[in-house]
Amino acid sequence: MNLDELKAGWKSLDEKVAATHQLSEQMALSMMKEHSKSTVSKIQDKLKKLAFYFAGLLTLFIAIVAGNPFDYHNWYEYVPAIAYAMLVVAGLEIIVREIISISKVRLTKSNLRESLQRIIQLHETYQSVMDTVWKISMVIGFLLGVSLMVRNFETYGWTKSVLIVIANAIFVGAIYLIARIIFKELPDSNLAELKTNLAELEQ
Repeated sequence: MNLDELKAGWKSLDEKVAATHQLSEQMALSMMKEHSKSTVSKIQDKLKKLAFYFAGLLTLFIAIVAGNPFDYHNWYEYVPAIAYAMLVVAGLEIIVREIISISKVRLTKSNLRESLQRIIQLHETYQSVMDTVWKISMVIGFLLGVSLMVRNFETYGWTKSVLIVIANAIFVGAIYLIARIIFKELPDSNLAELKTNLAELEQ
């Protein structure tokens, strides 16, 4: 075998190795794209279920305001229920907007990295906003409890009334702290999967 034949052999071998490597990369990219699509679908499914839950909550608070099942006598007793209904409307709008925003992002092999970054950013922003909504709901929930007790304050007297309000505030605060601890121990697994896929792409 002369030098030219040896060079041709090496060139052919290099081309085959390069083609095999490129094919492996394309296959890995396709698998990652499909896995990411599956994860995004799970996120969308959870958002849709949450949207139905918020729609149910909205129906409940509309019924409370319209039907007055708690036998409110003064206008200010309605304020927490109306505020909660308005907060639920805002939360529902945020959820629907998130569903639409994610559905507009197309996952393809050519833009997989940018698309994952966009979805992760969208979902992290959504979680931050919904965390604020949740905190506000805890405050309104506290006021809702007070609105159910306010009619009895005159009977209870100032001391007992203040103690009941403080006890209610401590109870709501305890629920908030327990929920925060649980949420920290249970991070969003779907978001973590998308971040893992993005990290692998960047490597």
